Amino acid sequence: MRTIPGADRPLERARVLVTGGDGLIGCAVVRLLCELGADVSVYDLATDRAAGAGAGTLLSGSITDVEGVRKAVPGHDAVVHLAGLAGLDRGTPEGIYTTNTLGTFLVMEAAAHAGIRKVVYASSINASGLPLNPHPVLPSRYPWDEDQAADIADAYSLSKKANEAAAHAAARRHGLSLTGLRYPLVRDIAGDGGVAFARHIRQALRDDPRRQACEGWTYLDVRDAAAATVAALTHDTPPAPGILVAAPRTYLRQDTDEALSRFAPTVPRDPVRDRDVPVTLDRAAAQLGFRATVALEDLGTHLLADLDELSPLDEVVT
Repeated sequence: MRTIPGADRPLERARVLVTGGDGLIGCAVVRLLCELGADVSVYDLATDRAAGAGAGTLLSGSITDVEGVRKAVPGHDAVVHLAGLAGLDRGTPEGIYTTNTLGTFLVMEAAAHAGIRKVVYASSINASGLPLNPHPVLPSRYPWDEDQAADIADAYSLSKKANEAAAHAAARRHGLSLTGLRYPLVRDIAGDGGVAFARHIRQALRDDPRRQACEGWTYLDVRDAAAATVAALTHDTPPAPGILVAAPRTYLRQDTDEALSRFAPTVPRDPVRDRDVPVTLDRAAAQLGFRATVALEDLGTHLLADLDELSPLDEVVT
C-alpha cells in the first residue's frame, strides 16, 4: 500500500522521506515509521543516527542545496520536513532565516512538482513570536490557540511564520496537501529518569520566566512528537497555521491559574483546570486525533518544577 492516507494500515510500504531525520524528532519519526511498515529515506547532513533508527535509504545533503533537494524528493509518497536550525542559538539571524525558509520552500516546491500527495512540516510554538520576543509581551488572553495574533521580533520566529505562509501558498498554487505542527519544547523526557529534563526546565524558569509563561509551560516528549507527526501524515488538515501539539498538563507543581496570577496577572483569562496547559489543544485532537501520552509526573512528581522552591541543578533527586 502506497496511498496516504489509506485504510487500516495506511503507512505500510509507504515511501516516506524524512528531512532532518538524524535529529532528535527526526530519529524518533524514522523509528516509528519503520515500526509501522513504511519504507523510510532520510535526507540530512549526517545520517548515522537515522541509520540506527532503521532508515533504509540515507541521502547526505543540505536542505538549502537546490539540486540536492530536487533529487532527494521524487519517488516518495510523502515527505516529513524537519530539517532546519531550531533556535536562536543555532547560527546568525541571516543563517537561521535563510536555512529555515529556503529549505522549506525548496521541499514544498519539489514535492509539488514530483506529484507527492502529502507534506508534513515542522513549525513551532514560536511562530507567534511571543516566547522569543525581546520585549515584555504576553499572549492577548489565556488559554491561547493557533489564532493568537503574532508579534515577531526575531529571525527564528519569523522563519517559522514564513514557513506557514509558504505552506498556504503551496496549497493554493499546487493543490499540495500540507500539515504543519507547532512543536513546543521537545525532549526525551524519560532519559536519565526524567532528571535531565527536570534540570532543564528549572534553568529555563530562572533564565526567562516570561518566555515560559508565553509558552504556557508546555513540553512534549520526543515519542509523542513522533506520534503527532505520523498522525499528520494520515490526516487532511488546512495547510496553515501549524497545529499546536503538547502534553496536556504543565511541568509545574502549582496549578496553572496560580502560575498565571504570578506571571501574567493583567492578561484576561478563562479558568484553567488544575495543571492543564493554558494553551488550547483542540485542533490536535479534532484534526489529528492526537493526544500526548508521556507526562513528566508519571516519572515522579518530585520532577515537577515548584515555583516556590526551584532546587539548584545538582539537587534534583532521582
